[in-house]
Amino acid sequence: MLRRIWLPTIGNLFFFFAVTLFFTLPVYLEGLGAQRAEVGRVMGSFGATSVVAIPLTGSLVDRYGPRRFMLVGAGLWALVAIGFVASSGLGAIVYVLRLGQGIAFAMAFVATNALVISLSPPGALARSIAIFGTTTLSMHALGPWLGEVIVNRFGWPTMFAVSAVSALISVGCFLSVRPPDRPVGTGALGYGFMRTMHRSTYAVLVAGLTMAIGFGCAMNFIPLFVRARGLTSHAPFFVAYVVAAVSVRLLFGGVADRFGRRRSGLAAGIVFVASVAAFGMVRSPLALVAVALGFGLAHGVGYPALNAVFVAATPSSAHGKATSLFNLSFNVGVTVAAFLGGAIAQAFDYATMWLVAAAIGLLGFGVLAVARPAVTEA
Repeated sequence: MLRRIWLPTIGNLFFFFAVTLFFTLPVYLEGLGAQRAEVGRVMGSFGATSVVAIPLTGSLVDRYGPRRFMLVGAGLWALVAIGFVASSGLGAIVYVLRLGQGIAFAMAFVATNALVISLSPPGALARSIAIFGTTTLSMHALGPWLGEVIVNRFGWPTMFAVSAVSALISVGCFLSVRPPDRPVGTGALGYGFMRTMHRSTYAVLVAGLTMAIGFGCAMNFIPLFVRARGLTSHAPFFVAYVVAAVSVRLLFGGVADRFGRRRSGLAAGIVFVASVAAFGMVRSPLALVAVALGFGLAHGVGYPALNAVFVAATPSSAHGKATSLFNLSFNVGVTVAAFLGGAIAQAFDYATMWLVAAAIGLLGFGVLAVARPAVTEA
């Protein structure tokens, strides 16, 4: 399997390096004078496009194949990153550029995920998603850390330019991808597709969305949160989170396939909710790393398990739509986290933000726990 996807895997590595360099953007915005709520709005505008771009891309990928969308998405990211080099201030252009990044991310992310699902051998869907996802996760550590280093040594324009170059390298990798023949879907992502799913699969979307709210609070606000707590760098969080998530996927990537994807997702959800709540008690680098390890462990198991439960309930000709719909629920949660988290942090404090995010996550996984599973769910 890995021999067949090595080029898109490398391309995904460079694309997500380009994406995660922008995890330092809240610091840039704060330096321009943005308050916490405005930082949330700018960061959230990235995900606002997902409501349309992700399901539309999924439907088009089923019809036309993933390759062209991988190429356009990565190319657009490079173009928008250069746009940040030429921009300055907190005007409307910042929102426009973030919207462009949201479209670029949706196209490349959905298309590469659909490709991996089409290459997955029978009975190893969760493992395939988990292993491929290690490239995404590894960049969650490297990107924010190197972004911080590049900014401190060379400035923000250089960081934006490096993101553009990395995205162009991913374009080169995607150019050589030859996806396998696959059944071609014909319908749009709408009621006709969704009504074929067992009603319990909607509970998976709820769990994914509420999990994403805690995840989004971390991705959008950790760089500012650690500084508010008197810590000097956000790199320890991202490194510890990624080490835990990548380790569990590489060593135990098939655990959800063997012991039940739904059960594994629920167990991971409990740990995830507890970790999100624990962020509010962080006062030292050691505590930050400890909570990040639990956060990464839970995300490393929970995300691919829930994704696999949802995708396995759909026919192969609709896997692009299915993965786009699951990713849509997750991206909506991340977007809500940016707007809601910023508003709560400004009105109250970061500890309140973490508690609200944990409570929402607990509610979502509670819905999944009481929903009667479909026969196809493992």
